[in-house]
Amino acid sequence: MMLSLNLHWGFTYLLAQSSSGSSSVGGVFNLIFGIAGYIFSSYCFYTMLQKLNQPNAWFAWVPFLNIWVTLKAGDQSPWWIIGFFIPLVNFVAVIFLIIAYANIVKKLGKNPWLILLMIIPLVNFAVMYYFAFG
Repeated sequence: MMLSLNLHWGFTYLLAQSSSGSSSVGGVFNLIFGIAGYIFSSYCFYTMLQKLNQPNAWFAWVPFLNIWVTLKAGDQSPWWIIGFFIPLVNFVAVIFLIIAYANIVKKLGKNPWLILLMIIPLVNFAVMYYFAFG
């Protein structure tokens, strides 16, 4: 009797720890949405760099290299990318990245205040599209 009770509780614990099917569907959706968002934003940024006649515009597709080319195209020192790996210095590096992005938007003839809309989910895709193709 005691053995079957322990087995029952062990089985209940096992069921509580397993993931349900809806969770894995959500994970797949998040993966697909993340990949699609990365492809879209990289393509938009690639187009912006081509408009600015930047050499190596294909860096927009490669993680970390896209930050390098952003800083370079925005008239900032690309060596600030090292600052992203140093605690507390990374806050300063982010400020230089935002300044670089504002300079890029100015060079494209757009209002740099629109960068503030980039913090709103899903609106950021529309803003990126506007910067690249608008």
